[in-house]
Amino acid sequence: MAALKLTAQTREATGKGNSRSLRRQGLIPAVLYGRGSDVVSLTLNENEVSDLLATGQATTGVLNLEVVEGKKSTEKNVLIKEIQRHPYRDSIYHLDLLEVAMDETLSVKVPIETVGESIGITMGGILEFKRRELEVVCLPTNIPDSIIIDITDLDIGDTVHVESIQPPAGVSIPYDTNFTILTLVGAAPEEVEEEEEIDEELVEAVAEGEEREPAEAPADGEETKEGEEG
Repeated sequence: MAALKLTAQTREATGKGNSRSLRRQGLIPAVLYGRGSDVVSLTLNENEVSDLLATGQATTGVLNLEVVEGKKSTEKNVLIKEIQRHPYRDSIYHLDLLEVAMDETLSVKVPIETVGESIGITMGGILEFKRRELEVVCLPTNIPDSIIIDITDLDIGDTVHVESIQPPAGVSIPYDTNFTILTLVGAAPEEVEEEEEIDEELVEAVAEGEEREPAEAPADGEETKEGEEG
């Protein structure tokens, strides 16, 4: 697969006002850090970033970033470390980029993907995720798009732990405890149906002329609240 490419322009001005001005121009403020160098402020083209993210591989794969500064440019291998989005609009506010060395291992998080048709799900069970992504350690060229878990043989009550995951070649999953990734639980009882059953029992009781237990009468010499007020 060809390397994903992205072009950035260096910028000197920073701050909220400058960032708002850039967004109005269809640009995204970003920073580049890593490998012992100073943090570099950048601007990215919003359309180019959107197209890149639409591939579904930009958040885990290595990008070939061309950094343009005046009349010169340099190329760097980077990862997208963080994407800041608007809380309710479909727009990106800021990107954090990390420069990486292709011959050095790194730690990244990749999403979990399930495949197969679970026996338990066909019986009404529900797949409950404890983790949606896993940390992996590998060379940049070996970063997987996802960690795949086959759930075909899972039945209700079964659990998948990290120890049972077989990562791709050249990839390791670090862990200190054998934590749970996902489990298959039984479907919760439908409370609405129970309420309907109770209502039907009450209707039947009234129709058959059954009487309710009378409220407990006050003891001799004990006044009711109305009596006290009267």
